[in-house]
Amino acid sequence: MSTKFFTNTPDNSLFEKFKGIAHNMLDFHTFQAVVGYFRSLGYFKLREEFEQVKKIQILVGINIDNLFRKQSKLFFGQIDEQAVIDAYSHDFVEEVKNAGYDEQTERGILQFCQDIIDKKLEMRIHRSKNLHAKFYLLLPENHNPNSDGWVIMGSSNLSDSGMGTMPSNRYELNVAMKDYDDVEYCKQEFEQLWEQAVPLNLQDIEQMKAKTHLAQLPTPYELYMKVLIDTFGSQVEDDFTMEMPEGVKDIRYQHDAVIQGYQMLMQHNGFFLADVVGLGKTIVATMIAKRFVEANGRYTNILVVYPPALEKNWTDTFKLFGIKRYAQFVSNGSLNKIIEGEGNFREKGEYDLVIVDEAHNFRGATAGRYDDLQLICKTPRINEGLVKGHHKKVMLLSATPLNNRPTDLLNLLLLFQNARYSTIEGIQNLPVTFSPWIEEYDKLMRERKLDKKNERNAEFAKRTDDLYEKIRTQVIDKVTVRRTRNNIKNVPAYKKDLDDQHIVFPDILPPNELMYELNGGLNDLFYSTMAILTDTPHPEDNPTGKGLHYARYRAVEFLQGEARKKYPTALHISTMLTGIYRVHMVKRLESSFYAFRRSLHTFLRITEDMIKMFDQNKVIIAPDINVKDKQAKGWELDRIIEYAVEKGLKEEDTVFKDEDFSERFLEMLKEDAENLKELCRKWDEISEDPKLELFIDKLEHEFFDKEINPTGKLVIFSESVDTVNYLTEQLQNRLHRHDILDVCASNRTNRQDILRKCFDANYAEQSDEFNIVITSDVLAEGVNLHRANVIINYDSPWNATRLMQRIGRVNRIGSVADKIYNYMFYPSMQGNQEIHLYSNALIKLQGFHSAFGEDAQIYSREEIVKEFQMFNPDIQDAVDRNLKFLEEARELYRTHRKLYNSIKALPMKSRTVREIGKHPHSTIVYLSSPQKVEYYWVKADGKALSIPFLDAMDIMKAEMEEKPGDFAKVMDFHYEQVKLALESYRKVVRKVVDAESMENRKKDKSTNAVLSILRTMNRALNAVNAEKTVAQIKKLEQIVELGVFIGLNSSINSFNRQVKKQKPSSEDLVAQIIDKIDELFDRYNIPLDTDEERNEEILEPQIVVSESFI
Repeated sequence: MSTKFFTNTPDNSLFEKFKGIAHNMLDFHTFQAVVGYFRSLGYFKLREEFEQVKKIQILVGINIDNLFRKQSKLFFGQIDEQAVIDAYSHDFVEEVKNAGYDEQTERGILQFCQDIIDKKLEMRIHRSKNLHAKFYLLLPENHNPNSDGWVIMGSSNLSDSGMGTMPSNRYELNVAMKDYDDVEYCKQEFEQLWEQAVPLNLQDIEQMKAKTHLAQLPTPYELYMKVLIDTFGSQVEDDFTMEMPEGVKDIRYQHDAVIQGYQMLMQHNGFFLADVVGLGKTIVATMIAKRFVEANGRYTNILVVYPPALEKNWTDTFKLFGIKRYAQFVSNGSLNKIIEGEGNFREKGEYDLVIVDEAHNFRGATAGRYDDLQLICKTPRINEGLVKGHHKKVMLLSATPLNNRPTDLLNLLLLFQNARYSTIEGIQNLPVTFSPWIEEYDKLMRERKLDKKNERNAEFAKRTDDLYEKIRTQVIDKVTVRRTRNNIKNVPAYKKDLDDQHIVFPDILPPNELMYELNGGLNDLFYSTMAILTDTPHPEDNPTGKGLHYARYRAVEFLQGEARKKYPTALHISTMLTGIYRVHMVKRLESSFYAFRRSLHTFLRITEDMIKMFDQNKVIIAPDINVKDKQAKGWELDRIIEYAVEKGLKEEDTVFKDEDFSERFLEMLKEDAENLKELCRKWDEISEDPKLELFIDKLEHEFFDKEINPTGKLVIFSESVDTVNYLTEQLQNRLHRHDILDVCASNRTNRQDILRKCFDANYAEQSDEFNIVITSDVLAEGVNLHRANVIINYDSPWNATRLMQRIGRVNRIGSVADKIYNYMFYPSMQGNQEIHLYSNALIKLQGFHSAFGEDAQIYSREEIVKEFQMFNPDIQDAVDRNLKFLEEARELYRTHRKLYNSIKALPMKSRTVREIGKHPHSTIVYLSSPQKVEYYWVKADGKALSIPFLDAMDIMKAEMEEKPGDFAKVMDFHYEQVKLALESYRKVVRKVVDAESMENRKKDKSTNAVLSILRTMNRALNAVNAEKTVAQIKKLEQIVELGVFIGLNSSINSFNRQVKKQKPSSEDLVAQIIDKIDELFDRYNIPLDTDEERNEEILEPQIVVSESFI
């Protein structure tokens, strides 16, 4: 069938039609085109076929309208000539930026420009936005009714896809006509439109080309600075000013932390503000909050989440900076009030910015308050302000965000990142990224536990260091603002600022070891006690054990028959409780003999109370009720049972008879009671306390030495409130000191004012009424005690990073002494062999140092203190290289503004050539996409190596005087090496995008399990009409896939366990599923971005710069 119509099939495309006419038309003189979308690369392919054509005229129309619409400008009728040229120039520059990077492509673009210059090609831009036609005229020199001539019209533009020259083409439909009247009509239309259009001239083309990389060859220095400017972004020229309140110093390093933190907040929706303790995180966070208010507008809502003791600190600071009216403040234990709509709090979606102080307190994802906080942080903003986007901004404040394990850091990241589709460069799937690190850490801790003699501490520290090096470089550096005092003191601009304001940071001296000896009978008692505490009998692991059973905490383990079915995880629960209480008892022994005696008597009492329950045949197991406390208050068992029932507990699930337990359980309780009675008797006879004697000796002869302690102030920490009370009483009675202030959770609020007067160097009204403060860890966070410079750790906290926070109380801005003395009572070897307190603290602290950097040794001389200055051996060791590069860009901005602006304006794909005798036949390529930045070093062997930013800068660093080399000398390998970098990037990113592939899905077992449960629920609903629930399940699946809420996964798993335990009928199961899904949907449903949008953003990178070496 003969037809005038054709599509873009391979042998019948627009290009093939042009080609056929050009080869067969005897007098092909003129080619005229009216198009809405033009690409110079399309013209280049056509040009070879039109080599003999004398006159080529192209008129471009509709893309002008599209371009200006994108720029949010409205035009009615016509556009002025310069606006038309500017619009096409913008389009041309974008085409060059997005075109393929190879020699042939660039040659085609340059040929297009040259043809206009040589007047082989005439091009005009129609100034009306109403030009939508697309037609092509192929004419002889003298077109008449008897000559040849064609007009082609339809959907195709003059581009690769429009002409059908791409491997995969769009569907196009065109018609080719040669009837004279048809051709002549279109010819006259063209001539009329041509006269109305704006011509492109030589000057226009030269200016357009000058805006692309094709007309420029920057110097190596300019390209180096271009990367720095692009990397640090607004930090370089951000000159925001903020009027500081009266009495608050304007400190430059804090000012820069605001700039860096605000940039991360905008880029990643959150970040860690993790400057070491004492550098003013509250001030920095408040300044960032004020800047956000100024950017977002007057309807901004801020939520500050704080530990209870720090409320006044936050409200006072916000009031000082004039932004208190924008904020609400909530204790970290009261987040449920926001979720449940209690009190005067706003809806969770109404907050724009969430600030979480002491964020490490939310490291555990299983806690209910973590789920509440994650819901608040991840629920989209209801009302966008001037800062666009529905994601909330989240600031996590903590000098110790790592705390214990890599898992802790992952949990905190998930407060502002989704598990999948992370915005952190180089990371797509956070759980998959963290999985090997978590496994490695767990393995390390298992091996440490087997090292009974602590012979491998140095090895464990080194391996921990290596592990956290990976975490730091791949994750932490990209979402954390953290500076140590040495960072600050060794940046010249910061040091000058501190000197000018007379701000001094004291030096933290290495820990002073205080080892106490156990002599004679006390040593024997200590050993035998430790054996009883730790040698717990176990039928498999320790069948010959002679120690405590800790039976009081193992009741559910020994339930039998129907009663046992109520506790399917009984063995796990009892094992966990036994371990916790065993560690507690050993820690109490290490804290003080006084505290240990009190714990012994308490343990004996609660054990005997449970034996009495057996005597009355009423054994109460109620985890939600503190039965031990009620018994201690003298409550009868029947009263406790009534209380439990009033609280909604069923008596049959709470009260058990002796026959519900195996006989062995009561025997174990009685054996424990006998052991505890004997221990109480022996320890009640002990009056000596070598640890206390050593402490008092040091207090009388060293701690108040003026050479060490010029202010005469002393801070003493203990984990045990009993030990705090014991030490206070001993010092008052034996040394007759009445200047001792004891502080714990129960009296902190009442003693806050006098504490500040006596120990806070920033407090206006000073007092010396108290010179010694003995405190529990209630003062380890958020207070200033820096009139003191000597700190005593009477015992070691189980949470090792608490040690850092303790020292941070005296090591703060405005500290009065130039040295900080840190005394440690190290655990005795006996205790350390059981709980590994010393080595456990060491390995956890090493993990923190390695990940975040710290100023000094905190716990042990064996610590490897890596401050991660990321130093170059050629410069001062302690200078932070990131800050150094930032300062270099800032210096250019301050001193050579014109050069800075020209470098900043360098186009994408800028390149240069170097001939310096290093790195021959290699290329550095900097690639960027909205979610990923990579630096590749492609060497002569053809391998594309991804390298860190700092390494790339070492290679690219150049002096201002260096001239660029000859680009012609590298053309034989330059394009190929850039292509290799692009291919490597795409390969890596596709692997990451395919993190949703089967391979990575297998790694994320927890997500797979939850998705499987949801799909099982869906199948269970097939037999009923539950369209609403099915739709809800589909949405929840999407939320689980993205990894938005950890609590959602936990709730689904919990429901699944409950169903398996209850084994309901099919009808009941459907009802339970509908109710549960409705509940979960109500709690966790949020709007989501589409996968398509995310994939488009990360798959194709832009070439920012490239640099080849001759």
